[in-house]
Amino acid sequence: MSWIKEANKELKLALQTSSQNIIQITFIFSAGITGLFALLMMATNNNHNLLFSSAFVALASAVVALFVFSYLINIQHRQLKKMEAEQKRLTLEKEVAEATARARSEFLSTMSHEIRTPMNAVIGMSHILLQDNPREEQIPNLKILKFSAENLLALINDILDYNKLESGKLNFEQTDFNLNDTVNSITHSLKTKIKENNNQMVINMGTDVPQNVIGDPTRLAQVLNNLLSNAAKFTQDGTITLDINLNKEEEKHVLLDFAVRDTGIGIPEDKLDHIFESFTQACSSTTRKFGGTGLGLAIIKKILEHQDSAINVKSTVGEGSTFYFTIQLEKGAEKEATVIEEEADLKSLKGTKVLLVEDNKINQLIANRFLKKWEISYDVADNGAIALEKVQDNDYDVVLMDLQMPTMDGYTATAKIRDLQDTKYKKLPIIALTASAMLEERNRVYTVGMNDYVTKPFNPHELYSAINRHVNVA
Repeated sequence: MSWIKEANKELKLALQTSSQNIIQITFIFSAGITGLFALLMMATNNNHNLLFSSAFVALASAVVALFVFSYLINIQHRQLKKMEAEQKRLTLEKEVAEATARARSEFLSTMSHEIRTPMNAVIGMSHILLQDNPREEQIPNLKILKFSAENLLALINDILDYNKLESGKLNFEQTDFNLNDTVNSITHSLKTKIKENNNQMVINMGTDVPQNVIGDPTRLAQVLNNLLSNAAKFTQDGTITLDINLNKEEEKHVLLDFAVRDTGIGIPEDKLDHIFESFTQACSSTTRKFGGTGLGLAIIKKILEHQDSAINVKSTVGEGSTFYFTIQLEKGAEKEATVIEEEADLKSLKGTKVLLVEDNKINQLIANRFLKKWEISYDVADNGAIALEKVQDNDYDVVLMDLQMPTMDGYTATAKIRDLQDTKYKKLPIIALTASAMLEERNRVYTVGMNDYVTKPFNPHELYSAINRHVNVA
């Protein structure tokens, strides 16, 4: 916007200056012509009637100059006014584009929240029902319910991520993380999906690959998870392999090669150039048979491009496919690898007291079932104002804070808790438990003083890990 304002200022100044200088330019031009004429007359010794002749030349040249320069300046005025009109048009278009982008972002944030809230109930209930010793004939139906709900959630996430990538709003973190932990988390989360088609997974990580690196573990996990999920979906009774090897090592950086290989259906050669396009799959029958939006590979492509990398593919129909890329990461500090626990074997958190701040009754019911299962005692607050009172009346180990609530939202409640006099309120772990998945929301969560972020619909293990992590720290 600043350059447009500066350009308009310069245009107006040019218009004013040209109008003020026309008389001065005419005078200078006329004086110059008259002077040259007088010198020419004197040089040829033609001095009679010099004064009269010079006056006539001065007048004639002034009239001609005034006419010519007025005409030229009028042309300049029209050009400058056109430029000014163009600048105003560009300013208006920019303002409209910014307003449209804001409206789209707000719409997606609202839709994300509204869709995820009932999705939390569907996915949460499917987890609970599968853990409550269902009858044998109920298990396939419950698994279908859970699978379909998770597929719908994946579709929502793909659309949100693609929109953020298209608008350039997807930020990349630089976090110290353990590569082995990240890979183990991905393979653990995909264990059920791998088994569904009677596949097995093999992880080959080179012994010289550094375990502790600095980069964006979330985006790396997103890329690998998407590639491995695709491999599992398009492979039956086969093997899915993840290879991680050291390409190059420098003083502060490492270049790592990642490859995901499968023994699945493969991709026709004439389709290889199109599979990374938005909303595109190898053929229409693929969508009908296997599902999906066709956004996964397009998102992977954009994520890697934002990190100066690229996704490549080799495939043979009937034999399988290999997707591979190379990415640069910084060397990180040494960290101990964490152990991933099975969801069914989560240890009791007896003795832990939690405040659940949630206005949606169904979400309260879902959280209630899991908190009880983990032997956590808890209180419920229907909004931030009630939470603020309960926090002062009781000692909690953790607060699970929804963000969008009536009376007082989670942001305001967190800020007010942090402003309370006692130092314990500054250290009280507050975990955002929200249906909004927009990046702006995540950034704001940490800005107001929350310690962690769990997105609804939540995976029970993810919620357990967040609570356990902060209880242990506390």
